This record gives sequence, C-alpha cells and structure tokens, in this order.
Amino acid sequence: MKIYDFICLDEDARYQAVWDNGTYVDSKAKDAIICQLYAINDFFVELHYHLATNKLIGNLPFKQGEHLEKYLP
Repeated sequence: MKIYDFICLDEDARYQAVWDNGTYVDSKAKDAIICQLYAINDFFVELHYHLATNKLIGNLPFKQGEHLEKYLP
C-alpha cells in the first residue's frame, strides 16, 4: 500500500489498514491525547486517541518531517 492509496480510503478503512498492515513504532502523550505511530511500507500513520473517552479521534499519514521528528530521541 502506498500513502496515496491510504489517503483515498474512508476513515474506517484507514483504521483497518493500520491494524492489518501497520507495525507499531512508538507512542507520545500530550494533554488528553495519545498519539501512536505506525509504519506501513514507506510511510507512517499517527493515530490519535482521546484519553477521557478512549476513542479514536483522528489519523495523520506522512512520510517525513516534523511529525516524525517528535518521535526521535
């Protein structure tokens, strides 16, 4: 799967693609949101969870840049 294919999916299919094809990399917490980073082939997807409701509230696919850098030591 390429990033463009992922972006073309509807929201539910994106989450399913992450769970079926993604490899968990790391997590970061900020305020009431937990961000989990997954790798799929040559791109990454950040899933956003709301702590209080324990629900998925968003996803962000990317290949590089500041979104990836925040996971580096």
